[in-house]
Amino acid sequence: MAALPRGAPLCPSSTCAEGHLLIGVVGSGGLIQLLPDALPVDAGFVDTAHKGRAPEKRFRFASPCQAAGCAQWTGQRCGVIDSVLAVVPLQAEAELPGCSIRGRCRWFAQSGAGACQGCAYVVTDLGTTAAHPALI
Repeated sequence: MAALPRGAPLCPSSTCAEGHLLIGVVGSGGLIQLLPDALPVDAGFVDTAHKGRAPEKRFRFASPCQAAGCAQWTGQRCGVIDSVLAVVPLQAEAELPGCSIRGRCRWFAQSGAGACQGCAYVVTDLGTTAAHPALI
């Protein structure tokens, strides 16, 4: 398994692939529950995770941001978190959740603490999001 490049910005909404990081689990309410520590994804996990529903519907993964190589790239930033923040009400004094990738997270670098509030609503399923009333 190849190690992730050091210091490269991470996309917090990636796919289940060897070398990526497992950073969260989709909870029963449809929101992401972040893990205290990111776990490297190996071939065994990928094989097991692809049995049943798509792993992206059950887990949250991170990988190096592809920037212009990603369909969500707007030319200068990631459009995913911008779309989420346009509809999710933010709480000014909200405490940031624990996050194992915040220091390298593309969304946090781009949108600050607001990105952390919107993050829980994004389920990576080739463009779908958690069933937040504002996103339906």
